[in-house]
Amino acid sequence: MNSNKRKHLPDPGPNCPTTTTISTPTPTPTPTPTMAPRFSVHPLSKYRLAFPTFAEPKELTSFSYDDQRTQHMDNRSLKYYHPPSLSPPPSLFQGKHRQIKRDSTVNEHIHGLLNALQTLPDKQHQQQQDISADFVMYRGMITRLFTTPYSLRDSWSMNAERAADGSGTIYIEDNLSPEDLKAKSEPVSEMHENLMYSGYKFETLCVLDKLPPPSTQQLEERLDAVVNTNSEYCSVFRTKLGSHSIISGAEIDCIDGIKPAEFPSRQYRELKTANILDTRRKTESFERFKLLKFWAQSFIAGIPVVTVGFRDQDGVLQALEDIRTREMPRRVRGKPNMWEPAVCMNFADQILHFIKMHVSEPSPTQYRVAYDARSQEVQITKLENQPSFISLSQKHQQL
Repeated sequence: MNSNKRKHLPDPGPNCPTTTTISTPTPTPTPTPTMAPRFSVHPLSKYRLAFPTFAEPKELTSFSYDDQRTQHMDNRSLKYYHPPSLSPPPSLFQGKHRQIKRDSTVNEHIHGLLNALQTLPDKQHQQQQDISADFVMYRGMITRLFTTPYSLRDSWSMNAERAADGSGTIYIEDNLSPEDLKAKSEPVSEMHENLMYSGYKFETLCVLDKLPPPSTQQLEERLDAVVNTNSEYCSVFRTKLGSHSIISGAEIDCIDGIKPAEFPSRQYRELKTANILDTRRKTESFERFKLLKFWAQSFIAGIPVVTVGFRDQDGVLQALEDIRTREMPRRVRGKPNMWEPAVCMNFADQILHFIKMHVSEPSPTQYRVAYDARSQEVQITKLENQPSFISLSQKHQQL
């Protein structure tokens, strides 16, 4: 890859070196009685090192979920960016009672990602080194690792399983217990529901099904479009953090223009919402917490820009801002109580090494990787009698 392409990579800051090397509910687990390995998050100073190598994400394939949540190995759900009009400012709460919600009580595991990987050997242009990796997981799990040093109050739990085919690949998924899934169907406060909906509504107001420019009729229909959270477009890509090769999948909100054959991530765009930053306290909170997550999500997937829609307390969209991923760390640099990208990346690098060391036995043995906010440690526990989450069911093979 030449230097002209390298300059498009959204990097975490000017001092971070990058490379372009392409290389249904489950039963309660039974831990083994052995002592579980632990990794202390503290002190954060041990991650203030040079940036680990990070390879520009290379898309391997992509897939879509349609409005009925059926998976297709194509780009039918890819949307095109076209900014909404703020004259008059639209409401992000409008149409909430008509929305079609994805069934959040169904644990999809990582079946969608695994299905996509199953199709790769059929693509003649794919090289074997492209479709092998040390880790396979959705972007959300990598984001979780990146942000843990600055989200110490947020406990989390993942399942990990090493492939039994001799490849050494470790598959990781979110650990969703039956209780977790049940909680997702329980009522929430109206304020919480409004905030959740407003993000989806903002996405609907920013995208088109066809390439711009849109007709007046298309823009009018977009204002009243029904939000359907079943629909999703996902990019599957390969990257590398330090010595760890990773294949991941990420939901992509939209793209600028026609999808190119090479490195489409350079034209992908994230869409986010936030409260209007009308006080110093709100601004500090936005930069300390939201901007950290925006950066991690976008950086991991190689997405260069995030469009943020700022809403008032009544849910009315008042402003738009395009924030480039590479500028986010610079925006918080030198400010008190803010995050450092090198700490995020080095912590993730060291945790992946910790997982490699202790997720040692192959499937069907499964491991629980969990961060406890009380002890502020990551612990790995070997589980027994757990069904494999990397074995595709017949249902998921029928695409």
